[in-house]
Amino acid sequence: MTSPFRRCPDYTSAQVRSAWLLHGFTTLGIVAAMLALRDVLVDRPSYAIIWLLLTLLIDGVDGPIARALEVEKRVPGLDGFLLDLIIDYVTCVIVPACFMFEFKVVPQNNFGIAVLCFMVFTSAIWFARKDMMTDDNWFRGFPAAWNIVGPLLFLLEARTWVGASITIVLSILCLTNMPYPHIARARWAQRYTIVATVCWIGGISVGTLTYPHHYVVAAVLMWAGSAYFVALAGARTLHDRRLRRDNPAAPLRPPDEHLDELASNTADRAPSGSAPERR
Repeated sequence: MTSPFRRCPDYTSAQVRSAWLLHGFTTLGIVAAMLALRDVLVDRPSYAIIWLLLTLLIDGVDGPIARALEVEKRVPGLDGFLLDLIIDYVTCVIVPACFMFEFKVVPQNNFGIAVLCFMVFTSAIWFARKDMMTDDNWFRGFPAAWNIVGPLLFLLEARTWVGASITIVLSILCLTNMPYPHIARARWAQRYTIVATVCWIGGISVGTLTYPHHYVVAAVLMWAGSAYFVALAGARTLHDRRLRRDNPAAPLRPPDEHLDELASNTADRAPSGSAPERR
């Protein structure tokens, strides 16, 4: 019988310890989710949002570190991807669902419960998708990021019917191939995405720390960030549809690959010793 704690002989004790420390750091996400749920149950929305933002930070940091440390090879007895999925489903779906019901993001009646049941159902399907991400780090379908959507709707004081409608639409999009960028890793328009993400999370943070006061600057940042990601997803969708129409048999490629290919072709056609013209 093998044990997940068995040391891999190809790595030193220090290397294995660093991998285990990272797994422990990842698992702190479920602890933060439990504390967020506690604050939901005792009617402290601002504290719950802070814990949910912390889970978002942990989830964004641990992946790149895990790839750099080759954690999967150093601790082969533990599936870090599966661990991450389990934690993400709790932090991104279950706790936010409780948050959205308790703080009236959706109606506190049977209809609201039905909306949330639909949300957790479609989110579970999305988390089980084997094709959830493209090669250029775009999600296929809405990535069940309810730990952002729920607090965002709450801080913007959306009416319950608006919250329910948006929840239904995004839940349906979980089952589609509509592209949605990975906040940290999507290459296309990455600089703009980073700026928009900082504004977006900054707006949520300001709104949370100043709750129950509602400042215009926080609302502007939250609206601007939301509009950016909707526009970016729409632009990528139109790009993919154009590619399918022009060449149905060709595999979809991200826009930046087309730009690289164009630059390469231009360089090949340019006279020897001259540089391709850039516009």
